[in-house]
Amino acid sequence: QALADAWNAENPDIQVIVEQQADEVNWQATAPSTMFAADDGPDLSWWWCSPSFQYKDMIAGGILAPLDDLYTSEDWAAAYPEGTLQYMLEPDGHRYGVNIDVVWTPYVYYNQDIFNELGLEPPTTWDELYAIADTVREAGYQPIVTMYDYGLVNHLPDGLMLRSWSEDQYQAMLQNWSPSAPPETLEYSWLDPESVRIFQTLKDMADNGVFADGFAGLTDYDTPKSLFTSGNAAMYQMGSWEGAATGIEAAVDFPFGYFYYPPMDQEPYGPVGSWIPNCFIVFNRPNQEAAKQVVAYFASREGIEIYAQTAGLTPGRIDVSPEVIDEIASDMGAQMMADVAEQGAPALFEASVPPDVLSALKQASDLVLTGAITPEEAAQMMEDAYAEAREG
Repeated sequence: QALADAWNAENPDIQVIVEQQADEVNWQATAPSTMFAADDGPDLSWWWCSPSFQYKDMIAGGILAPLDDLYTSEDWAAAYPEGTLQYMLEPDGHRYGVNIDVVWTPYVYYNQDIFNELGLEPPTTWDELYAIADTVREAGYQPIVTMYDYGLVNHLPDGLMLRSWSEDQYQAMLQNWSPSAPPETLEYSWLDPESVRIFQTLKDMADNGVFADGFAGLTDYDTPKSLFTSGNAAMYQMGSWEGAATGIEAAVDFPFGYFYYPPMDQEPYGPVGSWIPNCFIVFNRPNQEAAKQVVAYFASREGIEIYAQTAGLTPGRIDVSPEVIDEIASDMGAQMMADVAEQGAPALFEASVPPDVLSALKQASDLVLTGAITPEEAAQMMEDAYAEAREG
């Protein structure tokens, strides 16, 4: 809205009306084939330029307009990291979205007052995490809270992959679901011990009471967050946006810190994963040239700085002024940036796989967490999903 207001003040001939949608899973799943595909649909949108959010399906269906002319006229090649430019480049040689911010996940935020009260320190091993969960429960607090749909059955498996797979295996598993996967990536599978271990760790966490009571019922964003900010839960798993100046800091009256999930038998490939698909897209409609002018401004250095200052999120452009970075980054956010700069943040699994594969991961994780299937059966579900994806 802040971007639209800034644009509208200077461009009376092209006015932007922002229609806000709820952060709701069903709408997100259906919008590409309903609202976005409708003749009277929007001219542009904030969206996730990721296979798991039907971005590539919209490209294949001719719904999105290529933005190559803007990449040239706005010199976006000089404004974004090479990795972002490569991520946005499609096999047809075009780019259909432009990145606006970067976030990382998963982090575990913890209430320092509760930890001090109980004599606890952030865990460095899984056994220590399980012991912390026991201690906080005995003291009358809930342990880790998070949103079930993408906190537990999506972002947590993302984090476990970074800890269970080697760098080579991780990179292979981000590719070998594809019919065009390089042959050398096929030596790795979901049936490998390192893959089964991802689901085994999910089960161990549930069995050891790491998650809050009724964790599968925490399906909206605000409930788990409020359990933490009200002091009822000792820990809260979420992404880097909650550590920014506009995150939970504005809602708590106690000091808090963050820690990463412990390593397994090796140093993690990265402490967290990087999500770069947050982007603007333009729809292939009669107003697309006007929409492109708007997006050119939204993704300009000035526009990105407005967005970053308003949302408190790490900008995707690399030429944003240091003063803006200092303004949006809390001390915690600055430390997160430093951690990522030092240790890296590989692309998240969910940013690289198609919807059916991500859906299979969520379903398999859900069934393991609720005790319906074994970790081995969950791994087989994923292997089957990969086989189906490879068949096209």
